[in-house]
Amino acid sequence: MFYRSSEVKEELFPGAAGYRRICRSNELREGPGYYFPYSERHVQALWFDDSLRPSALKTSLGEPVAVESPGRWNLEAGPDFRGAVLLVGRERRRVAGDAEIHIFSSDWKNHGHHTDSRYDDVRFHITWFAGPVNPSQFPPGTVHISLSDQCAINLDSIDVTAYPYGEPRASSHFPMSGKRPDEISQTLENAGMERMRQKALRLAWLMQERGEAQAVYEETAAALGYKNNKVSFRKLAQTMPLSALARYGDDWETVYAVLLGISGLLPKQPGAKWSTESKAYFRSLWDCWWHEEHCWEDVIRMNRSDWNFSGVRPLNHPVRRLCVLAQWVSGGFFQCLEEKSVCSETAFQALEKSFWNQRIGWTGKEKKTELIGKGRLQAIELNVFVPYRLAKGEGSALGKLPAESMNSVIKEAAYILFGPDHSSRLYRSAMARQGLLQIHSDFILPGRISELG
Repeated sequence: MFYRSSEVKEELFPGAAGYRRICRSNELREGPGYYFPYSERHVQALWFDDSLRPSALKTSLGEPVAVESPGRWNLEAGPDFRGAVLLVGRERRRVAGDAEIHIFSSDWKNHGHHTDSRYDDVRFHITWFAGPVNPSQFPPGTVHISLSDQCAINLDSIDVTAYPYGEPRASSHFPMSGKRPDEISQTLENAGMERMRQKALRLAWLMQERGEAQAVYEETAAALGYKNNKVSFRKLAQTMPLSALARYGDDWETVYAVLLGISGLLPKQPGAKWSTESKAYFRSLWDCWWHEEHCWEDVIRMNRSDWNFSGVRPLNHPVRRLCVLAQWVSGGFFQCLEEKSVCSETAFQALEKSFWNQRIGWTGKEKKTELIGKGRLQAIELNVFVPYRLAKGEGSALGKLPAESMNSVIKEAAYILFGPDHSSRLYRSAMARQGLLQIHSDFILPGRISELG
């Protein structure tokens, strides 16, 4: 199943419900007895992007569909895509009109589209899940297509920020600039509470799907990958689950060599400019991988092309980050999770000295470095271990919330909401920064910023 009910307690997140009343984003993924961890925007991106959308689709009646054009992504009120063109049926009849995207088929009525004249030209209702349809609620001849059973794509792999989003118009510039500081603070805190609730819900859902240790392992791997390689790290953790790596016990160096081999990140040959020490370490990794490679013949290997090295600092290179993951896996870091806090000194103590503590890269000169910085550990704590404790009902986890590092998304959201002359003290707290990130996702990306005025 793609969605399950969750037992994350609402009372752990005071203020989150107040934000949802403004945003209404929860109606896209929550209801009695179920939770879906992805947003409607994920499905919109899937429909829009030819590289993600299956080339062969079928309607709810079983007719084949070819997408001539998914339509123009609409950033105004009304249907999600304007002017879509599909070839429907064996006779390939050409159907043109607007397309509306939902997660559930019932969302059409739940969102009031059946009585909204702006949706009269909709000809395509695209949903993630299939469900019963009442034709009388839709414009005549509406074609219904559900994607979940026809797509092999993992929605985790979709970067929703890479797709069109609305720029605020002059009439809606700086919608919170005239509010009192206490009003702004309350709005940001409420939005931050909702963001942490969503993180806890998603991790609770993933734990139901994968088991607690595997879920935290996958999310930790993704956090190690940061933005550039988040998807690739998660894919590797799913390909090489904890249960498969358990055969190596506490032998982290073998785990590391195997992860490098499966990931496609183990170089084929040493570089001409590599030091003697680098070449020796390279040979030791290959010796280990050659010895173990036959055990993984049925596992689909990743390629170097699956990884993004553009703009990646040498200290954040995935080869170094995999060394951290291998040591945590072999050290039992993902077991007895109730006792873990990745920001504690034990997280550093669990990492043994390695080649990468002496060098930054294969060709780099000898230099003492940490395998992972405190900033990345803090991010893992914020995005994995705090949500884990919240999902387990530990409300005190919010009192120890690390502050998100200042980044371009926080700065952009603050500028759009408050204008160029605002004080950064408005979002100094950890929860307020989470609030800015949530507002960016719910209002700025989909072009709904005027609703905050």
